Amino acid sequence: MFRAVQGTPRRRALVRIALLLVFVNPIFTCAFAFLAHQNHPDVALGITTLFSFGLCAVLSVWVRSDAKHAWQDAREWGFVSPGAIRRGALVRVRRDCPRRWLVVLHVELQGGLAAPA
Repeated sequence: MFRAVQGTPRRRALVRIALLLVFVNPIFTCAFAFLAHQNHPDVALGITTLFSFGLCAVLSVWVRSDAKHAWQDAREWGFVSPGAIRRGALVRVRRDCPRRWLVVLHVELQGGLAAPA
């Protein structure tokens, strides 16, 4: 029987971030390589590789920061209960939360379990 993502909540969240990076990074890297080659035909492969690694770092920090801010907003507007995350504890996130997937991601990154409310 197939289970999509197993393991701890934190591991599931990190897998989600990695999958997002796997799908988004090549698009931006190809666009960068195309534009760099148009402007400087002798641009080195190392520059494109460096851009790709840098983009992964920036995107992962950005997504995690966005998830944290989504959590803070959801807590402020009453979309989650309880208002604190404890490792292994259940946090209910209302279905009408505007940035629900980011809130769930933040809860899982902190080791909590997210459930629909």
